[in-house]
Parts: sequence; structure tokens; C-alpha cells
Amino acid sequence: MAEGGRQTSPCESCRMYQQEISLLRDKIYALETERGLNDTLPVEPGKKTEKTDTCNLKLNDTITFPKLNRQLGARPKQRQHARKNAPEIKLTNRFSPLSENVYNKQKMSEKNKEHEVKTKMERNTVPSVKARDTLLLGDGAISNINNEIMTTVTYPSATVSDIIDVLNKEITNNPGINKLVLHVGAVDTRNGESEVLKEKFNKLFERLDCLDKDAIQIFISGPIPNIDGRINKFSRLFQLNTWLSKVCKSRGLTFIENFNLFWKRDDLFKGNGPHLSRG
Repeated sequence: MAEGGRQTSPCESCRMYQQEISLLRDKIYALETERGLNDTLPVEPGKKTEKTDTCNLKLNDTITFPKLNRQLGARPKQRQHARKNAPEIKLTNRFSPLSENVYNKQKMSEKNKEHEVKTKMERNTVPSVKARDTLLLGDGAISNINNEIMTTVTYPSATVSDIIDVLNKEITNNPGINKLVLHVGAVDTRNGESEVLKEKFNKLFERLDCLDKDAIQIFISGPIPNIDGRINKFSRLFQLNTWLSKVCKSRGLTFIENFNLFWKRDDLFKGNGPHLSRG
């Protein structure tokens, strides 16, 4: 090992480290003396240490210091023991614990089934708002009229005699109806035979008299005015409308007045008529 350009032997190096260690001990002792911890040090300053073979001292040797006395610090407070004569407090719970013995799955499933059956019975007793209880039967003019509560059955270019022939069949095909609306007669006015047309309607009324009016309410839908500007056609339709309104009143049938509703309402027709639009 070179020091200041001079080679030193291993023994001399050990002696130099031994001196440095002694200096460090003196400094540590002085510092611990200021703090009152000098009793914990094994070496006092100025006291010569026993001679040891410096050649046997290793560089990896370490110096260990004894642990500090714990009594120098603050003592933790001890918990005060509970009084022996203190009354005991009993804790109770008025709720039953959730366990498999209390929570009986079988009983709960039976209650659920009873609730489902009761709910189904209540739903069946409530009438359905969307039930189709009305049958609209007539010619092709009403083919676009349809909604959630009405069943529309149309026969294009149907006459009064055609509706008489299919009346019983359509009522049988729709057993849940309680309202029947008939719209027919406009096609018959093309022949210009007003008296013949009246006889056909009288036969239709006789067929309607055979129905149970307590179960089915009957409506007669009056003719719709034409929008093509033909005066003869308008006159025949208006004459039929006036006659039907009087006959229905005398027979106790409900008459639907369409002339005033559709007069000059081209927007409610499909093209030039006579078919009504969805509006």
C-alpha cells in the first residue's frame, strides 16, 4: 500500500486503522457523556486497551454497542382495570339471526307460488284495454280504417245485398265483439233506384232485428259525401243520408252522421275518393 510515495507494510496499515478506531471511540464517548449515556460504553477515554496482535485484526471487523436502557424513555400508561363490583350489562337482540333454520326456503317458495297465482287471477279479472270489441263491416271506402280496438272487414264494391249475405258469417268469426258498425249503400246509389235501395235496407234491418241487441250494439254509418264535384252523385248520397237518419231513429238504431264531418275535407280522402285515408 502506497502512502505519500512510500510503501507501507500490512502491519503498519493495521496500526493506522487501530489509531483511527481509538479516536472514534474517544469522540463517541465524549458525545455520549454530554447526553448522560456514558454508562453504556465499554471503553473510557484515556484508558489503554490491552495489546493485541495487530496483525490478526481484520478490516471487516465491526464494533457493536450495547442496547440503550429502555427506562430512560417515558413509560406507557397502564390501563386501569375494570372495577370488580361494576354491574354486568346484558346485551340482547330482538331480531332473529339469519340462518338456514330460521330462513325456510320451502315456506318462501310456497308463498311465492301463492302470490303468482293471486297476481294471475287479478290480471284476468281486469279487462284488456286493447281488446278488439268492435267490428266494422262494409264496402271498400273504409278499408284503411283500423285501430287497436276495431276489426275492419271490407268487401270492395259491396252492395247492401252483399253485406246481408256475409253478416252472420262475420259475426261468427268475431265472437268477442259487442259493437257492430255497418257502412254500405254508396255503391247502390249508382243505379239511381232509390226505392229499390230502400227495400234492400229494410231487409238488412230485419236481419239486424234477429241479433241480440243486449249483447251487440248496432251502428249504421251514413254515406260519405263525394269530392269529385258530381252533382247527381252528391244528390243521391245526400238523399240516402237523410232517409237513413230518420229510419234508424224510428228503429232504435244509432246513426253516424258523416256528411257534415267529411264535407269539403279533401285531406281525409285517398286521392279523389271515395276511399278514406288513414287520417
